[in-house]
Amino acid sequence: MTALWNVSYNNRLEILDLHSLEHRRVIYDLVLCYEILNGLLDIEIANVLTVAENFKTRGHSMKLIKCHCSIDATKYYFSYRIVYIWNSLRNDIVSASSVSSFKSRLLKFELSI
Repeated sequence: MTALWNVSYNNRLEILDLHSLEHRRVIYDLVLCYEILNGLLDIEIANVLTVAENFKTRGHSMKLIKCHCSIDATKYYFSYRIVYIWNSLRNDIVSASSVSSFKSRLLKFELSI
């Protein structure tokens, strides 16, 4: 294998067949969100995420409500940055029966990051 320090970041990702760091962070955030919503972690969901009570006809049954941020720094919190991405997932992904099933379905889904 040749040295890659002279190769640009995007080219290295292509050569190594990897996703960008930003993409991997989003995947790990979504897995954490799945674990919280399904009670797989010992975390009070009310302290982290708010599930929509009455969703209309679009999307899945585990839609999250985005809280209002009065301080600029809070928009980088997990509970704020994950909502739009989580709500964009298909129902078959969020209703997966296990974490491994969720991950495999998620990796096949084209995330809009």
